[in-house]
Amino acid sequence: MRRAIQVSLLVLAFSVLNIGLSATGFAQDAAGQDNVIKRDVDLVSLYFTVRDNKKQLASQLDQGEFRVLEDGKEQPIKFFAHHSDVVLNVGVLLDTGTSMAWILNEEATATSMFMKHVVRPTDLGFILSYHARVDTLQVPTSDIALLKEKVDEIRSWGTVVGTPDQAPAPRPFPGPTPPIGPTGQPFNQRREAHLYDAIRVSTLRYLQHEVGRKAVVIVAMSGDSRSESTLEDALEVLLQHDVIAYVLQIYDPPRDRTHRDHCDVIHTYERDDHGEEVLKKMAEATGGRMLEVRGMDKLTTALDEISDELHHQYSLGYYPENQKWDGKFRKIQIVTQEHGYKVYARKGYYAHPKEQAMR
Repeated sequence: MRRAIQVSLLVLAFSVLNIGLSATGFAQDAAGQDNVIKRDVDLVSLYFTVRDNKKQLASQLDQGEFRVLEDGKEQPIKFFAHHSDVVLNVGVLLDTGTSMAWILNEEATATSMFMKHVVRPTDLGFILSYHARVDTLQVPTSDIALLKEKVDEIRSWGTVVGTPDQAPAPRPFPGPTPPIGPTGQPFNQRREAHLYDAIRVSTLRYLQHEVGRKAVVIVAMSGDSRSESTLEDALEVLLQHDVIAYVLQIYDPPRDRTHRDHCDVIHTYERDDHGEEVLKKMAEATGGRMLEVRGMDKLTTALDEISDELHHQYSLGYYPENQKWDGKFRKIQIVTQEHGYKVYARKGYYAHPKEQAMR
């Protein structure tokens, strides 16, 4: 496997390339059958969400409100739909590299509620955990009870009993032993968190052959550590298979106000601005977002926000006027006629030849 690319080079690559997908696409039937999906290698299809200047979802806009540009040139929109009825394939990737029982309980509870809200009878949900390795807790299913049963298994993995308010107080630093944070991990210790491997496993194993909308929701208590895959590998597989990635970055200070000084220490040692930046760029390159979750008790609310967003997506499709399938990267931009809206969509695609696109 390739060695991990330095963060600074990745950030530059993200900002310059905004890597995209091939020209293989899926779209609604032209007659308006929202739940019919067809394959067309010439079609470029996009799933996206829109928020207004108050950061509220704008889910009732008409096709006439949008323009789509490829490499700066406007393209005629062939298909347009609101996607509340199209099949959703969604996976939750849980960072379980902690022995703190209360954290695992919060993850299990929030994930169960998310699956209950987002997965309908026609949809599929699955759950992976990642730590020193990647484990499948539940393969794709529409059975909400089974999803809850399987995610509840992580509760038994906790060996340290307590609550956020009883988290060990940080010891002085520097010193012979780093201070212990509320996740049960010493500050500045590179624990194993195979986040990039989890993205590749979830996409290649459970999403690459699916049609319709595809998404992964990553609950992360840190950046990646010790994956065999690189960030570039993870992003590439997401974009090749049209998977939207959401990252929920957890910062979990104790809730007790008397521990406020401890919170400052936690933020000083646990925040990794470079790691946050690349995860944010990864999510945004796929049409998703990174949400900062300040406290495990806020995780359910954050997942509710993602659930709401997944149920208020748009899609559009167009046939590129540039029919030269040369494998080069083409930038895509969706713009609204009215100012004040922000569109979350993937940044582009690679114009692979048709025979490659159909593989």
